[in-house]
Amino acid sequence: MSSEIHPLFAQLAQPNLAGELFDAIPDIVYFVKDADARYLVVNETLTRRCGATSKEQLLGKTAQEVFPEPLGKEFSRQDQLLLKGGPDIASELELHLYPHGESGWCLTWKKALRDSEDRIIGLAGISRDLAPTADAAADLEELSQVLAHIRKHLDQPLTLDDLARATGLSAFQIGQRLKRHFGLTPKQYILRSRVEKARHLLSATRQPLSEVALACGFSDQSSLTRQFKQSAGLTPKAYRDQSHVRE
Repeated sequence: MSSEIHPLFAQLAQPNLAGELFDAIPDIVYFVKDADARYLVVNETLTRRCGATSKEQLLGKTAQEVFPEPLGKEFSRQDQLLLKGGPDIASELELHLYPHGESGWCLTWKKALRDSEDRIIGLAGISRDLAPTADAAADLEELSQVLAHIRKHLDQPLTLDDLARATGLSAFQIGQRLKRHFGLTPKQYILRSRVEKARHLLSATRQPLSEVALACGFSDQSSLTRQFKQSAGLTPKAYRDQSHVRE
């Protein structure tokens, strides 16, 4: 498909129609931010979560200015990393705090926005609420420790027994919770995380493929190539060539 902008989009009277569509979904936060990580577009859910009475009260502000600490600082750090070329965020389990003191878990996706010259000019993201019950909250807090351990040790061999020893959960509990909230087995989740990290390194660096493989926990370059092609439909080299990485 051509990368040119379709005439339909150029004719839109409401370029931010997505924001209005997401207004109708109360359990999803939607936002677009500029290159300084300041809100340009927000939906009603985010507005209410931040204790604001109108969207305009959030526009032009950063996450650190609208969320309580330490979450505001962490969200802003996350934004800055993405704006500097860091990896996209895909279904990351996060804790949100709301104005009246309640807390809740969500899955967050964030992606950098680029112009026609491939320069990062902003970011967009969504966060989807997960089960709000007290039992689910405890369940997700323990699961977040599992996911953090996976992210931190992707360059190392990871087995279900390793995760159980590191987090205090049983192998059965880990498998059950990953399946419930992500629809994936532990092996599938770890593989997806490895491929996502490889995708970022391939598009954002010139590291040799053998080094990318080791950094992402693959045994060798051939293993990276096999798994990456199965997941992304391209070999790592072809993916890198298509990403037009700038020196």
